[in-house]
Amino acid sequence: MEHRFSRKGFTLIELLVVVLIIGILAAIAVPQYFKVVEKGRFAEATSCFTTIKSSQERYRMKNNTYAAVNADMDVLCPTGKYFTAAGPSWTAASNSYTGTLTRIAPLPSVYGAYVVTFVGPAGTVSCSQANCTTDLIP
Repeated sequence: MEHRFSRKGFTLIELLVVVLIIGILAAIAVPQYFKVVEKGRFAEATSCFTTIKSSQERYRMKNNTYAAVNADMDVLCPTGKYFTAAGPSWTAASNSYTGTLTRIAPLPSVYGAYVVTFVGPAGTVSCSQANCTTDLIP
């Protein structure tokens, strides 16, 4: 009687191919993951700007000009988790206003600490980094 051993398992080449495929998928997926997470955090700035825009419009209806300081507005942004806790800094003229928020630098970060600028009443949003502008602003 002849005994034949059946070998079960994977060869080294097969394992290397699997590791290579997983590495390629990770190289594609990780940057996309960070972009989606940052987009979610960017929503904090968008929400703040929407709140301020409403407040500025109410102030203008009463005073025929936009509020130049936060104290003049009836509603302010809540303390942010991802953007400056002090809230936006505003400059105003009779027919427009500009606000900025600074991103608190996250770790790890693809975008770093960037500045988001909102110009009202048109609602134009811009960012201090090119990749931030293309990836995060709707």
